[in-house]
Amino acid sequence: MFKISTKLFFAIMALSPVIAFAQARNIGVNTANPGSTMDINGSLAANYNAVNTPSYNLTSSDFHVSYNGTANGTFNLPSSINGAGNFKGRIYRIKNNTNFTITVNAAVPETINGNTSISVPANQSVELINTGLTGANSTWDDKGNNNITASNGLNVSGTDIKLGGTLLQPTNIATAGNNLSVNGTGKFLVGTNTVPTGASNAKVVIDNGNTNGALQIKDGTEQLGYVLTSDTNGLATWSSTVTTAFANNWTPYTGTLVNPYTGATGGGGLNTGIQVTIPAKGWYFFRCGVAINSDCNDYFFYINGVGDVWRSYCGSNTAAFMFPRDQNRVLYFAAPGTYTVLAGKTNGVVPATFNGGNPTFYLDFVKFQN
Repeated sequence: MFKISTKLFFAIMALSPVIAFAQARNIGVNTANPGSTMDINGSLAANYNAVNTPSYNLTSSDFHVSYNGTANGTFNLPSSINGAGNFKGRIYRIKNNTNFTITVNAAVPETINGNTSISVPANQSVELINTGLTGANSTWDDKGNNNITASNGLNVSGTDIKLGGTLLQPTNIATAGNNLSVNGTGKFLVGTNTVPTGASNAKVVIDNGNTNGALQIKDGTEQLGYVLTSDTNGLATWSSTVTTAFANNWTPYTGTLVNPYTGATGGGGLNTGIQVTIPAKGWYFFRCGVAINSDCNDYFFYINGVGDVWRSYCGSNTAAFMFPRDQNRVLYFAAPGTYTVLAGKTNGVVPATFNGGNPTFYLDFVKFQN
């Protein structure tokens, strides 16, 4: 009878779902000599829970919780227990498998490392361990961000990794056919972190101090003496400073010529009735012919702030044609626009004949250099 009872006792123990032991020795699983309180020579399984709902309350049966929702999620930690039955050392692992953010809240007034809540960014994870403390103490330790570091152009502030820092190695960004955009109201500064005078409207600023060669653009069109030239869409390429279609590109004046020298007094600012329209800034070659039959006087055509178009000096005390009749000038225009051609003379002589030559008055121009 004793033997049957003994066998029945061991059978009950083998089938019992919960058996508690209190001992001072280590416990080993698949090992005869355990070196720790619990020494498992094999795999270890804990509860895995996949959550889709945006709000979830963590329970005593949770260990690893994966979030797969379609919006920002909120996870609520359970309130800690004081004294017997407390769950000091309980571990929660939370993995965010989405492009949204999970907010993990501690039960009021408890905290997570002194914070009422923490965020788990997209595709990141966190591990929380209960400290056994209650009240406003730090009830949970956040282990998830302990190993976060930032380097090579980045810096870390708490759990926030920010752009901005020192490059520690050569760095290449391979766009692989994708656009890399820098937009907004800010500026892109190179060589300085201060916007210099005159750059209020600039989007890109390069400050190379007093050293030449702050900018280099290579596209295969560059050559010695070339300048960067824009097309109508603002696309720039390197080009020669001299126009090639010189002789066939002359532009005539506009307006109707009037005799500016009929007044009795000398001076400038006399109306000629004509203008020239300059398409772009640069150097222009002007040619002009004026026939004036007069006694001693100086006559001239000019563009205010730019220079003379034609000028003849007194060469005779008796009436004669001013010479040379046909003249050439090189003028620089700093900006495109329509410029008025004015006239002037040194005294009050009224010419006997104006625009009586053959051919009659002409004035045209062509751009030859940027």
